[in-house]
Amino acid sequence: MISTEAGCGRDSVWDLLAARRAGAIGIGLMSGGYGREELERAGAYRVYADPAEMLARADELGVRDLAG
Repeated sequence: MISTEAGCGRDSVWDLLAARRAGAIGIGLMSGGYGREELERAGAYRVYADPAEMLARADELGVRDLAG
């Protein structure tokens, strides 16, 4: 797992709960079949439709350029 200085992009409630237990910041991705509210309840810091949206909005995560 990744420390709290980084994020962990995951697409299931169980992944986000594991990230929280490990002290990581969970980033929810709705591409795994879970909805926004479910991922937020599991502790997602931010929720995106898919990895492409997460990359396009990386500035919200305090990251300058995830793509390059």
